[in-house]
Amino acid sequence: MANSNLESALAGGIAKGIREGVGGAIADGLVGLATVATLAAILLNLGPSTKPTSTESDPDWNRGVKRGDEVAGYVVGSDVGYRIHPISGERAFHAGVDVAAPTGTPVFAIGLPGVETVRVDCGNEPGRAGIFATISGANPSNPSQTFLAMHLSLCNPGEYSPGEPFGQVGSTGGSTGPHLHWESRPNGTKESVIPPEYWSLYQVITGKLPPRSSSNLSTGFDAAYQWTLGKEGGCSDHPADRGGRTYKGIIRSVARRHGYSDPCTMPESKIQEIYLKEYWNPARCSEWQTAQMQLVCFDTAVNFGVGGWQMFSAQGKRRDGHRYPPLSRDERAAARAIAQWRLEFRDFRVREAPDQRVFLRGWRNRDRALLEKIK
Repeated sequence: MANSNLESALAGGIAKGIREGVGGAIADGLVGLATVATLAAILLNLGPSTKPTSTESDPDWNRGVKRGDEVAGYVVGSDVGYRIHPISGERAFHAGVDVAAPTGTPVFAIGLPGVETVRVDCGNEPGRAGIFATISGANPSNPSQTFLAMHLSLCNPGEYSPGEPFGQVGSTGGSTGPHLHWESRPNGTKESVIPPEYWSLYQVITGKLPPRSSSNLSTGFDAAYQWTLGKEGGCSDHPADRGGRTYKGIIRSVARRHGYSDPCTMPESKIQEIYLKEYWNPARCSEWQTAQMQLVCFDTAVNFGVGGWQMFSAQGKRRDGHRYPPLSRDERAAARAIAQWRLEFRDFRVREAPDQRVFLRGWRNRDRALLEKIK
C-alpha cells in the first residue's frame, strides 16, 4: 500500500510538472530536469528491452505528436515550440519532442511501407545534441525528409532495414536526464521542423511498423497523386471545356510547356512529373502536416489551379468580391472547410458562366468524394 501511495504521489507530481512546462528538452536538443525524466521512466517501468504496444485502438498515424501524448506506452514530456530553457532560464526554441526512457533503451530504424533500407548517420555535439543520429530515406513520398534522434548513449552508422536497432537512449550532450529527443524535418533543415509524425515516434521506440488501417490516409505526394489521378478522366475534348483537349487533368497549354502538343500522347511518367512540378510543389502541399490537408491542397491545385488553391487557403477574394475566412489551426477542420467551399464555388461558377453547367454534376461528385475521404 505504501508503494502504491508513493507511485500515485510521484505520478501526480510529474503530471503537474509536465502541465507547467517543467522537464523535457530545450532548443537544439537540451533537456529539462533529470528528476522528471528519471521518475517518468521508473513509473512507466521500461527496461532496455521493453517494446510496448500502442495504447490507442486506432490512432491517426500521420498526426504530429505533442506534449502529453502517449505513444506506445511512453508519454511525450515536451514538444516543438518556444519554451523556457530549464538550465539557462532563457526563452528558446525546442525543435523536437522528448520521451523519458532509461539509458540503454534501444532505438530503431524507421520507414514507411515500400522502404527497404534507410541511412543512419551519426555525430556528436558535446554540450548540445550529444551523440545524435540522422535518419534519411524513411519516407518515400518525401525523400528530402530527415529524422533526428539526440542525446544517445550509442549510435552505429550504416544502412538499416526498418525495425533494426541502430543505437541506444542516453543522456549525452546538454542533457540532465536520460531520454530520447526526436525531430522531424520535412526539408532536411532545422528551419523546416514540424511536430514528428506519430508513426515515426512509434517506430523509433518500438521497432514495429504501424498497423495502418485502410481508412487511414498517407502523407506525401504519391498518396495524393494516386487519389487525384483516380478522379481525373481520360482523353477528352469537350466543346464547353475552356482548357481544350485534356488528358487526366492536364490541359493542352500545360502539356505544351512540357513539350507535348497533344496531352493525350503523354506517358504516365510525364503526367506524374507535371503533377509534381505544376501543382504539388507550387502549392507547397508538403508543408502541411496532415494527410487530409495535403490531399485537399493538391486536389484543389489540380482542379482549380494553384491560384484557386491560394484563393481558398489564404483569405483570397472571389471574382464577385467574396473573401474566404481564415482557416482553422486544426488542419482537419481546415481541410473540410476548403472541401465545402469548393462545393459552394461550383454554384457560383455556373451562375457566372452558364455554359459550364454541363460539368456541375461531375464537379459536385468529386467534391463530395473528397469530403468523404478526409473525414
